[in-house]
Amino acid sequence: MVDLEKHKVYVDIHKMDMVPYTVAVEAVKQASKEVDIVKKLDEAIKTLSTELTSIDPNIDIDND
Repeated sequence: MVDLEKHKVYVDIHKMDMVPYTVAVEAVKQASKEVDIVKKLDEAIKTLSTELTSIDPNIDIDND
C-alpha cells in the first residue's frame, strides 16, 4: 500500500498538504484492487456459509 504520509508536502500557496498526482493515482489503483479482493472474499464466505448450513447434521457416518 502506498504511504501517502511519506509523500505529502505542504504547499504554501494552497495552504494545504498535497501528494504528487502519480503517487495519488497509484494509491487509488492499489485501494481499488484491495476492494475487489475484499468483495471476492465476501462472496466466497457467503458461498461457504450457504454450503455449510446445507450439510445434514444427521448423516450416519458409521454405516456398520
